[in-house]
Amino acid sequence: MNRPELRFPQHLIEKATRSDNEFGWKEADVLNVIEAAKQMQMATIGGQVQYVFPDATCELYWLSYDSEDRKRNEDWVTFCSRTAIECSEKFKQLETIDIEKEAIKTFGILKIKQQSGVNLSQYRVFILYFIDKETYSERFPKHPILWLFNKLKIKK
Repeated sequence: MNRPELRFPQHLIEKATRSDNEFGWKEADVLNVIEAAKQMQMATIGGQVQYVFPDATCELYWLSYDSEDRKRNEDWVTFCSRTAIECSEKFKQLETIDIEKEAIKTFGILKIKQQSGVNLSQYRVFILYFIDKETYSERFPKHPILWLFNKLKIKK
């Protein structure tokens, strides 16, 4: 499967942190990445906050900024624009939360790292998920029964 993230301009790919199969960016880059996705007609599905270390990943899944599903009869460009706005607005709401305090309260390893002098903010990443029209069509076909027949090679 082709990753929509790999279609980004090289300077955005270089700023990304890979966490397993996920792509994340620093806080200062998130809104630029979402805008780039919209310009490239990719929908922004959402994401969540993670602290990514060589020896551990701590995911704050409850600190998410997800968009709503595609609406019935919503054209693709509208879907991409709407998801960019929704994710951007939810992302900005994270400013009201002390993310580091929340992370330390939840993950003992982060408290230990902080006490040993590690600057946790250097490891904070904002994961983002995207989908392009081609991948969306493969995952959510208009005619799921015909899609299943084709996948299973069933003769009609």
